[in-house]
Amino acid sequence: MTDSTAPFIRLTGISKSFPGVRALDDVSLDIRAGEVHSLTGENGSGKSTLAKIVNGTHQPDAGTVEIDGVPTVITKPSTALALGIVSISQELTLAPTLSVAENIFIGRMPRTRWGTVDWDRCVREAQAILDDLRVHVNPRTAVRDLSLELQQEIEIARAISTNARLLILDEATSSLSEAATDRLLEIVEEQRDRGVGVLMISHRMPELYRSCSVASVLRDGRLMGTVPLPQTPEDALVRLMVGRDLDDYFGSRDVTPEAVALKVTDLHTLDGALLPTSFEVRRGEILGVAGLVGSGKAELGMALGGAIPSAGTIEVGGREAAITNPRQAVDSGIGYVPDDRKGQAILPNRSVAENFALAWRGTLSRLGVLRVREEATLVRDGMRRYGVVAANENVRISTLSGGNQQKVVLGRTFARGCTVFVLSEPTRGIDVGSKSQVYALLQEQVAAGAAVVLISSELPEILGLADRVLVFHRGGVHAEFDAEGLDEETVAAVAVSGRPQTAAA
Repeated sequence: MTDSTAPFIRLTGISKSFPGVRALDDVSLDIRAGEVHSLTGENGSGKSTLAKIVNGTHQPDAGTVEIDGVPTVITKPSTALALGIVSISQELTLAPTLSVAENIFIGRMPRTRWGTVDWDRCVREAQAILDDLRVHVNPRTAVRDLSLELQQEIEIARAISTNARLLILDEATSSLSEAATDRLLEIVEEQRDRGVGVLMISHRMPELYRSCSVASVLRDGRLMGTVPLPQTPEDALVRLMVGRDLDDYFGSRDVTPEAVALKVTDLHTLDGALLPTSFEVRRGEILGVAGLVGSGKAELGMALGGAIPSAGTIEVGGREAAITNPRQAVDSGIGYVPDDRKGQAILPNRSVAENFALAWRGTLSRLGVLRVREEATLVRDGMRRYGVVAANENVRISTLSGGNQQKVVLGRTFARGCTVFVLSEPTRGIDVGSKSQVYALLQEQVAAGAAVVLISSELPEILGLADRVLVFHRGGVHAEFDAEGLDEETVAAVAVSGRPQTAAA
């Protein structure tokens, strides 16, 4: 009889090195069936390397892997799949031109007795899996015609169709909306209740405390500890991750808001996603913008940044600004950071230097010739000032952690010397240590007299940084609060219901 408390996978003394880097150092870990196990730590701590050893992408230099108590060598991903180990990451692996059904069963299509693909059975079985997951999509639809969130759910459907015993979720929710994230976590919890083990890699504390019963923390390739959830307080978990207390996590500033830096009157988008909106932000002030996905908060940022067509009046420093594109926004004194870092804010195949230097392109040239030496000096100075960790400025920005990529984006934006900064989801997908550094950079700009519009889905971030908070619902502002004394429940209630409420005394 099998011991129900025995781990499905036991990792013992796992070590792994790459040229110049010891990614994992003597890590031991148990993963059990019917358990959601969090693997957390800062970027570069070794989380993804450990996950790739479990799924067969990498092989350890030392240590052993046991499956059901049997020493096992997982030489490649197909070996892991045969053992019931399936990975789902933030990077989609679907074939966009194939149908949903074909993607679910790719590489193992059902066959007729004559050896041809049984298309009717393929569609029928795909529909059954989708129904079980409550994913409402036609299995004959081409994947390229689906939203990103639906594509992520198809990834889940494909994983579950393999009768997985272990699901590895590597930042699988990083690009999803709140509603899609909630749905994914529901699916994870359903699989857990069916006896499937889950290894969840995520920076998002609410997700860990909702779904996980245990957390293992890596730091610099070493296991710092394995602790129970939700019994372990969040500050204790963060301390394990970063090796220090983050007493002043959000930072602070001693600044009295001054003259109005940004005045918005009846700003709205032409498609109705953002209804007529009016507000002011002063120098030395952070205005937080909260709301659910689809509430209009993202469109506010895009309209201010010139990323989408809009109408209404925008005044910067008392002067009306005509903003129809991002270049005009910058020229008017508005620096905009979009929420989609990989898709809109960086050039992934270009170097750190090239991405950073976008701040100065057009200003460092004489007779059309770029002043390369001057640009290189500014880039290196900027990397030091904004704490960008990279081997050098010439490496591709895509090789950097999410936190370092974001510091390049923010540093480039701050270097433009704008009066107003509009930051949409500035800490999405980065670890707690990098978040603290980003908050410090933000506070530095505000202390120097900048005005900031902070658009975020993370209520602790809004409440920890903002002086005032606007809450959006169905395209418009439904409440405005002073941040002092404001709690998450009050903001969330307005975001969901749209009914203005008074902050608790």
